[in-house]
Amino acid sequence: MAPLSHLSSYINSTCVAENSTGANQAHPHAYYALSYCILILVIVFGNGLVCVAVLKERALKTTTNYLVVSLAVADLLVATLVMPWVVYLEVTGGVWHFSRICCDVFVTLDVMMCTASILNLCAISIDRYTAVVMPVHYQHGTGQSSCRRVALMITTVWVLAFAVSCPLLFGLNTTGDPSVCSISNPDFVIYSSIVSFYVPFGVTVLVYARIYVVLRQRRRKRILTRQNSQCISVRPGFPQQPLSPGRAQSELKRYYSICQDTALRQPGFQEEGELKGEERMRNSLSPTMAPKLSLEVRKLSNGRLSTSLKLGPLQPRAVPLREKKATQMVVIVLGAFIVCWLPFFLTHVLNTHCRACHVPPELYSATTWLGYMNSALNPVIYTTFNVEFRKAFLKILSC
Repeated sequence: MAPLSHLSSYINSTCVAENSTGANQAHPHAYYALSYCILILVIVFGNGLVCVAVLKERALKTTTNYLVVSLAVADLLVATLVMPWVVYLEVTGGVWHFSRICCDVFVTLDVMMCTASILNLCAISIDRYTAVVMPVHYQHGTGQSSCRRVALMITTVWVLAFAVSCPLLFGLNTTGDPSVCSISNPDFVIYSSIVSFYVPFGVTVLVYARIYVVLRQRRRKRILTRQNSQCISVRPGFPQQPLSPGRAQSELKRYYSICQDTALRQPGFQEEGELKGEERMRNSLSPTMAPKLSLEVRKLSNGRLSTSLKLGPLQPRAVPLREKKATQMVVIVLGAFIVCWLPFFLTHVLNTHCRACHVPPELYSATTWLGYMNSALNPVIYTTFNVEFRKAFLKILSC
């Protein structure tokens, strides 16, 4: 998922001395290769499960989850087309025995899969932004238009990913040593790092920051609405004793009020009786809210009757709640991607353009495989934070 083939040059330079000490030095490479093979199997199993779950379960067939499938496909391709070559380099001590064409294909796939992953995350963030900021437009779009939109987004992601990486396939990357397969062009390292990671990463973070601001503003409005959502009307009853005109007017001002909760009613709303007023109140509420109503009738000390129509806490319905959970899940996926890949891209650029900044081979190798581990984390995140995915996984595994 990243231009990680530079690892071979490190392994090649640091393992020459080890290879000269005897066969007992081959054991660490064998252990590493075995660990990487297990990681490959975990990635294939987990992301394959994600793809099958979305394709089989109707509840998971949403725009966001189709983009999640695209991300899972990128992880699957990393595990099947890129990581085996890295395992091979571990076994051979970093020596490349295949042709230049194979090396170019390897590094091209490496860059392409990384670019596809971050662009998929960027596309998911845009989808989440549309769902949160424009929920009516997002939820009430026709199925055909939604399919066209998600197909266009996925196609754009993969076309851009190939466009970023294809210069390597056409001979831009050349190394003087045929036994080393790495990205040796410093300009391409900067270009690919900026276009593949830093720009999409920045856009994604800004979009999620905007989503956070919108959700926070919406929450404040809900709190304000709940505070102002008590409607009291007092109907004149039969007083126990006659009141003077002055006192009667005072009592009316004290106990008679009109509901002014304009946020919860449509233009032209008028109270026309208890049942009809309550019915209109229900119909005028936002479609994303489901209030709890309670009616309270009190007999005042002056003989009047006080009728209070109170709204309890506004309960969000299933659709907005599902959108909120989906947003939380993809934010966690983004956080895992940052933790796993940001260290590599920092060391990758420093190693290429800062000769005075000596990056230890062990550190470079560790950041490389930390990035690969991200491909195995996403299915775990889906299982942990998404009940529908968890149920689908259990259903598939129990068959």
